[in-house]
Amino acid sequence: MQRHLTLRAISESGDTIDDPSEDALFLMFEGVEAGRSSFLIVDRLADSSGQTYGQSSRNPDGSYVVEYRDGSPDQHYGTVVADMRTAHLLLTGWAFDLPGWHTSTRWERI
Repeated sequence: MQRHLTLRAISESGDTIDDPSEDALFLMFEGVEAGRSSFLIVDRLADSSGQTYGQSSRNPDGSYVVEYRDGSPDQHYGTVVADMRTAHLLLTGWAFDLPGWHTSTRWERI
């Protein structure tokens, strides 16, 4: 039986996880926090355009940029949060469409 993938997480260092759990994404964020990677991208594979993804990167001051795109450049939003845990909550909220993820911070169109 062929498994249908829904998400793929990729780090700058090349680590790739198909259908990552929230815990797996946290471990990938730890790699960003430790400096082994500078960013993390989570793709929704059902979108053949490649334009539906969430991503995060760490700023030099320890804050994180979190962005998501919902299918097209005019649906690209971002925010800056204070720490890795908050970035993880937002990116996993987006990835798994958890209740309240979108309203827990202010998003700016990019």
